[in-house]
Amino acid sequence: MAEFFKMPQASPTMESGTLNAWRKAEGDALVSQDVVAEVETDKAAMDVEVFEAGFLLKILAQAGEEVPAGRPIAIIGKSKDEDISALLAEFAAMKGGAAPAAAQAAPVAAPAAAQAAAPVVVAEVAPKPTANPGVVPPAAPAPATVSTPGGYVGPTWRGKPLHHGLEEIGGTFTPAKLRRAVRSSPLARKIAEDLGVPLDRVAGSGPNGRVLRADVEAAAQAPAPQAAQAAAPARANELVRNSKMRKLIASRLKESYLDAPTFFLTANFDCDALVAFRTTLNQQASAKGVKVSFNDLTLLAVARALAEVPECNAAWGEESITRFGSVDLGVAVALEDGLITPIIRGADKLSLLQLAAQTKALVERARARKLQPEEYTGATFSVSNLGMMGIEHFTAILNPPAAGILAVGALQQEPVVKDGALGVGWRMRVTMTCDHRVIDGALGARFLAALRQLIERPLLLVV
Repeated sequence: MAEFFKMPQASPTMESGTLNAWRKAEGDALVSQDVVAEVETDKAAMDVEVFEAGFLLKILAQAGEEVPAGRPIAIIGKSKDEDISALLAEFAAMKGGAAPAAAQAAPVAAPAAAQAAAPVVVAEVAPKPTANPGVVPPAAPAPATVSTPGGYVGPTWRGKPLHHGLEEIGGTFTPAKLRRAVRSSPLARKIAEDLGVPLDRVAGSGPNGRVLRADVEAAAQAPAPQAAQAAAPARANELVRNSKMRKLIASRLKESYLDAPTFFLTANFDCDALVAFRTTLNQQASAKGVKVSFNDLTLLAVARALAEVPECNAAWGEESITRFGSVDLGVAVALEDGLITPIIRGADKLSLLQLAAQTKALVERARARKLQPEEYTGATFSVSNLGMMGIEHFTAILNPPAAGILAVGALQQEPVVKDGALGVGWRMRVTMTCDHRVIDGALGARFLAALRQLIERPLLLVV
């Protein structure tokens, strides 16, 4: 019997999905685990499979169309010639119109989605005055100008003419007075008048900027300035439509920011031993084609510190606080249109090389938008590292439901005092954002103390 094939809900936060493409056509035979379509969720693109054999009888949503989770996107039946008229009528009722109208709407969906993908450029329009019936708005006042006997026509201030910031307080403003106002030699003024060169536009090379004959002659031979209209046009405003990922980020982080009472703890770690340890480690591991980054070392140190202080590996609940039995560490990864946190499950149980390999694979899948929902939901604690981008210090917003997130700044050399003497050392600042309902100041400080010991004594990470 034919039945609807619905848009899957890939994660608890997913409200709708966008059909990127159909992998099967109407009338195609299907077998179990056939991929019929690719769907973009709020965080990734995923393949949609069927679980039973059959035929794709009717496609109800076109490529590029956004469909709410649970809404039918196709009709699948056991035989190729099944009667699906009742299902088509039911689908038309869901969409609030007749079946032909639903069919006509389908071809329009793809161009609309294509328009949504591209930025919309909107020219800036001057605001219109508020309408007031029966009243004619006054015309904008024109700038006051004056024509003097000396030939000056231009703006005025307090009834007196202005020219390039110079003002005549008394008497009539004339070009002759302007020439005397500019520091210049008598010969330079005479040549400027003969050649028609405005003295106020000539850079003087004489004492105290005095304009000389040579300055006037050089200005007369200089090419005329380009017309004002040759200037590049002003850039118009650009409206970039929010992606599903950006909307989800906005919703979740707003909820986190408004709901959780947070505070911040910052620590500055001595990383001289960490730098030396990584150098030695990579020299030994290079033969195996393995390379460990400072981020890998930091992630493992955070995971081990959470195992030592499990009270920070927790989440708030109205009735109870959940202390997670596994350290599932979220790693913030920047994408073109947002942020995603793939999760290293049981991170505290992994070796350094295992964690480095898993992190690399997850980051590559995240950037390719190929993560499955279980790979980016349910972090018990998160790490956001902007140090590789030169950021020395920052704070991060909690990633619900976790009660803590660590913001990692740049590893850099700084002036330091060692044994009473000034020297240079490697330092790294980290800031922990804490949900005060779960993590108090003393508890957060205890976690950072455990993390400091692992960062400053990195051999503990491999024992």
